[in-house]
Amino acid sequence: MNRRPRVEPQLQNNNPIIAIGNYDFRPSGTVVKSIEIAAACAKAGLPVELWVVRDEGALRARVPAGVPVFETGSAMRLHNRGLDLALNIPALAAALRRRRPTLFLSGGNHLHLAARIALGLSGRRRSIQLGARASNSAHHGKATRWQALIGTWSNRLKFGGADFIVAVSHALAAEIQTALPKKSVGIIANGVDLAKVDRLVSAPFAHHFLDEQCDRPPLLVTIGRIVRQKGFDLLVSALGRLDDIGARLMIIGDGDSTKIAALKSLAEAEGVAHRVALLGYQDNPFAILSRADLFVSASRWEGASNALIEALACGLPIVATDCPTGNREVVEAGPYGTLAPVENVEGLANAIRAELKTKRSKNEQRAGAHSRSLDRCLESWVKLLEAWPEKFVDQFPSHLADTCEQPWGR
Repeated sequence: MNRRPRVEPQLQNNNPIIAIGNYDFRPSGTVVKSIEIAAACAKAGLPVELWVVRDEGALRARVPAGVPVFETGSAMRLHNRGLDLALNIPALAAALRRRRPTLFLSGGNHLHLAARIALGLSGRRRSIQLGARASNSAHHGKATRWQALIGTWSNRLKFGGADFIVAVSHALAAEIQTALPKKSVGIIANGVDLAKVDRLVSAPFAHHFLDEQCDRPPLLVTIGRIVRQKGFDLLVSALGRLDDIGARLMIIGDGDSTKIAALKSLAEAEGVAHRVALLGYQDNPFAILSRADLFVSASRWEGASNALIEALACGLPIVATDCPTGNREVVEAGPYGTLAPVENVEGLANAIRAELKTKRSKNEQRAGAHSRSLDRCLESWVKLLEAWPEKFVDQFPSHLADTCEQPWGR
């Protein structure tokens, strides 16, 4: 992959830069949205940069030529993302001290705490505003008293130092405000590029699961990195409960080789290895989604899944776990599918079976995605960010309050 030259910091006292940060350009909804927000800001004439600890990953190619990329990481690195991020907090602090952006927008939950600490170490806390895009729930899996307490403290640590917070769903905003009742949390829902979907759904895609033209077994599809959060282990186990209908599953997404091997071993143990296809990262998932019968999200937690909206845009019915947060807001808005219990294999299998028997209109499913168009999402972000260097002081300006509230199915 050809990499652009590293952007050298300009030593200026008042540098009106909006910096949007992530760890790297790995395939994830958080990175996709950061790139889309940066591109929209650049198009609107705002001075925006993408900051990453490591300038690498499959989504690097999606960064438009007009958006500079600034790599903050040091020469020292660790294999684990979390550890490498922690190691490079001083390097991020040094970059903030030298570059002095007007605003640093932390693009996803993985970066918020590191950004808060780095900004404190930089000595520029009074001159650099910190924004946080809340992308994921802190409540990971089944709710217990201790898990709820850990989630609350996690939200306080990640968001307590932010000058403003934007959540991707109403439920996530409520979760954060429970932990930080004095904070004002805006809501800008994720959106999908409907024109892009329409353009790419008909692209060719060949796979032996699609060879049969008549009486083909149901084809399920899911998208995401192969990590515990996405619950692919639960989905593979649920597939073993659907032997009578011979359902097949395509998993679009990459992950650590150890986790991929563990998922393959589970498929073997469940006797469904021949009915599971691990497709890895796909630059055009829409050509696959449009050929499937059902989209399934088995996540243990979310923020607001981009993949659910993309599935709707392709006309797919949905089965999604009723996890924290965001899935219920999408599924029940139509309704566009069936909710399944979290971390419950039998319940997930039953939901899949029930949804496959429910006849939903592809046109109505597609229409559901129009309420969350990418244009609407990005217009809200541009209106929010172009207000700088206005100081928010823990609440949104009154003229932006309506912009940041994006009701879904209300």
